[in-house]
Amino acid sequence: MASPHSRRRTTGAFGNNKPREILRDWSKPEPAPVDTTPRELNLADKFSLYADIIMQDATRDGHLTQKGAIKKAMEGALKISQACWNAAVEGPEGVKKTKEHLFNQLGKTISKEQLEALVDEMVKRKNEMYPEEKLLITNVLPDFKYKGPMRFRIQAVNINPEGVSKADLSDLIGGK
Repeated sequence: MASPHSRRRTTGAFGNNKPREILRDWSKPEPAPVDTTPRELNLADKFSLYADIIMQDATRDGHLTQKGAIKKAMEGALKISQACWNAAVEGPEGVKKTKEHLFNQLGKTISKEQLEALVDEMVKRKNEMYPEEKLLITNVLPDFKYKGPMRFRIQAVNINPEGVSKADLSDLIGGK
Protein backbone atom coordinates (compact mmCIF):
# COMPACT_ATOMS: atom_id res chain seq x y z
CA MET A 1 0.00 0.00 0.00
CA ALA A 2 1.22 3.46 -0.90
CA SER A 3 1.92 5.94 1.80
CA PRO A 4 3.28 9.49 1.73
CA HIS A 5 6.69 8.11 2.66
CA SER A 6 6.84 5.51 -0.10
CA ARG A 7 5.24 7.56 -2.85
CA ARG A 8 8.58 8.49 -4.41
CA ARG A 9 9.30 4.88 -5.12
CA THR A 10 5.93 3.97 -6.64
CA THR A 11 4.92 4.17 -10.24
CA GLY A 12 1.51 4.88 -11.61
CA ALA A 13 -0.95 7.71 -11.85
CA PHE A 14 -0.45 9.11 -8.39
CA GLY A 15 3.07 8.02 -7.59
CA ASN A 16 5.02 9.05 -10.64
CA ASN A 17 6.78 12.36 -10.12
CA LYS A 18 8.45 12.47 -13.53
CA PRO A 19 7.16 15.18 -15.85
CA ARG A 20 5.30 13.88 -18.83
CA GLU A 21 4.61 15.42 -22.16
CA ILE A 22 1.07 16.67 -22.84
CA LEU A 23 0.15 16.57 -26.50
CA ARG A 24 -2.54 18.93 -27.68
CA ASP A 25 -3.65 19.89 -31.13
CA TRP A 26 -3.98 23.69 -31.20
CA SER A 27 -4.85 23.96 -34.88
CA LYS A 28 -8.30 25.20 -35.90
CA PRO A 29 -10.68 22.77 -37.55
CA GLU A 30 -11.48 23.43 -41.16
CA PRO A 31 -14.68 25.45 -41.62
CA ALA A 32 -17.74 23.49 -42.63
CA PRO A 33 -18.65 23.88 -46.30
CA VAL A 34 -21.40 26.41 -46.88
CA ASP A 35 -24.20 25.55 -49.27
CA THR A 36 -24.48 28.50 -51.62
CA THR A 37 -27.15 27.15 -53.91
CA PRO A 38 -30.16 29.47 -53.88
CA ARG A 39 -33.16 28.02 -52.11
CA GLU A 40 -36.59 27.91 -53.65
CA LEU A 41 -38.97 30.59 -52.44
CA ASN A 42 -41.54 29.38 -49.94
CA LEU A 43 -45.14 30.64 -49.88
CA ALA A 44 -44.42 33.41 -47.36
CA ASP A 45 -41.57 34.74 -49.54
CA LYS A 46 -43.77 34.62 -52.63
CA PHE A 47 -46.62 36.37 -50.84
CA SER A 48 -44.26 39.03 -49.48
CA LEU A 49 -42.99 39.84 -52.97
CA TYR A 50 -46.55 39.81 -54.31
CA ALA A 51 -47.95 42.12 -51.61
CA ASP A 52 -45.00 44.52 -51.76
CA ILE A 53 -46.85 47.11 -53.90
CA ILE A 54 -49.80 47.41 -51.51
CA MET A 55 -47.51 47.35 -48.46
CA GLN A 56 -45.48 50.27 -49.85
CA ASP A 57 -48.66 52.27 -50.42
CA ALA A 58 -49.79 51.54 -46.86
CA THR A 59 -46.56 52.86 -45.34
CA ARG A 60 -45.58 55.65 -47.74
CA ASP A 61 -46.38 58.43 -45.21
CA GLY A 62 -44.71 56.74 -42.25
CA HIS A 63 -43.19 59.91 -40.80
CA LEU A 64 -46.62 61.60 -40.76
CA THR A 65 -48.50 58.74 -39.15
CA GLN A 66 -48.44 57.21 -35.69
CA LYS A 67 -47.09 53.69 -35.26
CA GLY A 68 -50.46 52.22 -34.37
CA ALA A 69 -51.99 53.60 -37.55
CA ILE A 70 -49.16 52.18 -39.65
CA LYS A 71 -49.70 48.76 -38.11
CA LYS A 72 -53.41 48.96 -38.92
CA ALA A 73 -52.62 50.06 -42.47
CA MET A 74 -50.16 47.20 -42.92
CA GLU A 75 -52.64 44.67 -41.56
CA GLY A 76 -55.27 46.03 -43.94
CA ALA A 77 -52.85 45.85 -46.86
CA LEU A 78 -52.08 42.22 -46.00
CA LYS A 79 -55.80 41.40 -45.85
CA ILE A 80 -56.43 43.03 -49.26
CA SER A 81 -53.42 41.20 -50.72
CA GLN A 82 -54.70 37.93 -49.28
CA ALA A 83 -58.17 38.49 -50.77
CA CYS A 84 -56.68 39.31 -54.20
CA TRP A 85 -54.35 36.27 -54.08
CA ASN A 86 -57.26 33.97 -53.24
CA ALA A 87 -59.41 35.56 -55.97
CA ALA A 88 -56.67 34.84 -58.51
CA VAL A 89 -56.53 31.21 -57.38
CA GLU A 90 -60.34 30.79 -57.45
CA GLY A 91 -60.76 32.26 -60.94
CA PRO A 92 -63.19 34.79 -62.47
CA GLU A 93 -66.05 33.97 -60.11
CA GLY A 94 -63.75 34.48 -57.13
CA VAL A 95 -62.57 37.82 -58.53
CA LYS A 96 -66.16 39.02 -58.83
CA LYS A 97 -67.00 37.95 -55.26
CA THR A 98 -63.82 39.56 -53.93
CA LYS A 99 -64.61 42.88 -55.60
CA GLU A 100 -68.09 42.89 -54.07
CA HIS A 101 -66.83 41.89 -50.63
CA LEU A 102 -64.01 44.45 -50.58
CA PHE A 103 -66.28 47.24 -51.79
CA ASN A 104 -68.74 46.42 -48.98
CA GLN A 105 -65.86 46.67 -46.50
CA LEU A 106 -64.00 49.66 -47.99
CA GLY A 107 -66.71 51.53 -49.89
CA LYS A 108 -66.35 54.66 -47.76
CA THR A 109 -62.62 55.02 -48.41
CA ILE A 110 -62.26 54.04 -52.07
CA SER A 111 -64.37 54.36 -55.22
CA LYS A 112 -65.66 51.26 -56.97
CA GLU A 113 -63.56 51.96 -60.08
CA GLN A 114 -60.36 52.35 -58.03
CA LEU A 115 -61.06 49.14 -56.14
CA GLU A 116 -61.81 47.17 -59.32
CA ALA A 117 -58.62 48.48 -60.91
CA LEU A 118 -56.62 47.51 -57.81
CA VAL A 119 -58.09 43.99 -57.65
CA ASP A 120 -57.58 43.46 -61.40
CA GLU A 121 -53.98 44.65 -61.13
CA MET A 122 -53.24 42.36 -58.18
CA VAL A 123 -54.91 39.34 -59.82
CA LYS A 124 -52.88 39.97 -62.98
CA ARG A 125 -49.72 40.36 -60.87
CA LYS A 126 -50.31 37.04 -59.10
CA ASN A 127 -50.99 35.22 -62.37
CA GLU A 128 -47.82 36.67 -63.92
CA MET A 129 -45.56 36.04 -60.92
CA TYR A 130 -46.78 32.61 -59.79
CA PRO A 131 -49.17 31.06 -62.31
CA GLU A 132 -48.75 27.51 -60.97
CA GLU A 133 -49.36 28.42 -57.30
CA LYS A 134 -52.77 27.02 -56.31
CA LEU A 135 -52.70 27.48 -52.53
CA LEU A 136 -55.49 29.44 -50.88
CA ILE A 137 -54.11 31.61 -48.10
CA THR A 138 -56.31 31.13 -45.07
CA ASN A 139 -54.47 33.28 -42.55
CA VAL A 140 -51.74 35.92 -42.53
CA LEU A 141 -50.29 36.49 -39.08
CA PRO A 142 -48.11 39.63 -38.87
CA ASP A 143 -45.57 39.96 -36.08
CA PHE A 144 -44.61 43.52 -35.09
CA LYS A 145 -42.38 42.61 -32.12
CA TYR A 146 -39.08 42.88 -33.96
CA LYS A 147 -37.26 45.91 -35.30
CA GLY A 148 -36.50 45.86 -38.97
CA PRO A 149 -38.64 44.31 -41.67
CA MET A 150 -42.04 43.01 -40.66
CA ARG A 151 -42.28 39.27 -40.15
CA PHE A 152 -45.39 37.22 -40.73
CA ARG A 153 -46.52 33.62 -40.94
CA ILE A 154 -48.89 32.24 -43.53
CA GLN A 155 -51.33 29.37 -43.31
CA ALA A 156 -52.59 27.95 -46.59
CA VAL A 157 -54.72 25.16 -48.06
CA ASN A 158 -54.02 23.35 -51.30
CA ILE A 159 -57.25 23.34 -53.32
CA ASN A 160 -55.72 21.41 -56.21
CA PRO A 161 -53.77 18.43 -54.78
CA GLU A 162 -51.38 16.82 -57.22
CA GLY A 163 -52.65 13.59 -58.75
CA VAL A 164 -56.26 14.00 -57.59
CA SER A 165 -59.04 14.90 -59.99
CA LYS A 166 -62.50 16.14 -59.05
CA ALA A 167 -64.00 12.75 -59.85
CA ASP A 168 -61.62 11.06 -57.39
CA LEU A 169 -62.50 13.32 -54.46
CA SER A 170 -65.83 11.65 -53.69
CA ASP A 171 -64.10 8.27 -53.62
CA LEU A 172 -61.47 9.59 -51.22
CA ILE A 173 -64.04 11.13 -48.89
CA GLY A 174 -66.19 8.03 -48.87
CA GLY A 175 -69.10 9.29 -50.96
CA LYS A 176 -71.22 7.04 -53.14
